[in-house]
Amino acid sequence: MAIRKNITSATTTTLLNKEPNTDKKISKILITNHDDSDNCIVKIQLNDGAGSPTVYVINETDIPARASLLLEDCLLYSSSNFNLEAVTSSDAEITITIE
Repeated sequence: MAIRKNITSATTTTLLNKEPNTDKKISKILITNHDDSDNCIVKIQLNDGAGSPTVYVINETDIPARASLLLEDCLLYSSSNFNLEAVTSSDAEITITIE
């Protein structure tokens, strides 16, 4: 089952919530910038919610207008310990799809 999040502002968005005693296998993360003119800088991060240092999956990656980035290799994370979050830097319309 795919999870899709549409983001239209500079914000932090929780993509997957922390769930006790669970590890989730993610086959891919697709980040698509639908905007016709604005780039968007995206971070995908793991956050434990307890103030520990953030773990970055990708850090400050520039997604050009009308472009996509596909992550699809070895995407296993401990959802019992971390929220999976996206941090965006602009008002460009992006969609993040997780499968």
